[in-house]
Amino acid sequence: MSINRLLSIAFRACLAMTRGGRSRQSPRQQSEILVCCCLLFGALASISSAVESVPQAVLDAQQQRIDAINKAKQASISVFSPGGQGGGGSGVVVTADGFALTNFHVSRPSGPHMKCSMPDGNLYDAVIVGVEPTGDVALIKLLGREDFPCAEIADSDTVNVGDWCFAVGNPFLLATDFQPTISYGIVSGFHRYQPPAVTLLEYADCIQTDAAINPGNSGGPLFN
Repeated sequence: MSINRLLSIAFRACLAMTRGGRSRQSPRQQSEILVCCCLLFGALASISSAVESVPQAVLDAQQQRIDAINKAKQASISVFSPGGQGGGGSGVVVTADGFALTNFHVSRPSGPHMKCSMPDGNLYDAVIVGVEPTGDVALIKLLGREDFPCAEIADSDTVNVGDWCFAVGNPFLLATDFQPTISYGIVSGFHRYQPPAVTLLEYADCIQTDAAINPGNSGGPLFN
């Protein structure tokens, strides 16, 4: 709905409130309603002016981000155990024939095979190809087609602090409609190291971001 349409609706609502309720309202109440309506009308007018004054370059940049997100998220997967119980997380397809990356701790509860959903609305069978427990990496293979949407693995040495980025995944395992969550932010740091704590998992040379990362995002991609 356009701002002009909202302004028209707000104006008619103001008139209806002041005219239709006169028999039940005191003069002071009518005045108060009129003042509130005028303030609302003025606020909407200000919003309309602000929207109309946004430079086209800003609108174009926003549209480019939207297009990039819509394209990139198609390669994301949500990982589930075969029975849908225990474990779960995220991942990303990196080849058209279905090879995908996720975290070892995401794949471990599922065993040798699992289910993976994609934003196309389909649920695919997948099998473990290889794992690297210390680095918390697992390579899996989705089955059922040879033309999966896939993401290109970028060169992390070109990343700079302040670069914009977005994380795609299944936080809190809530993406039951197979549509991933997008969180937007910037690169906060790189070459980060997190030593093992109780387990063997060791996170070395990591990219740090302020894009929201929650349980269930594990294994999911970070896009530029």
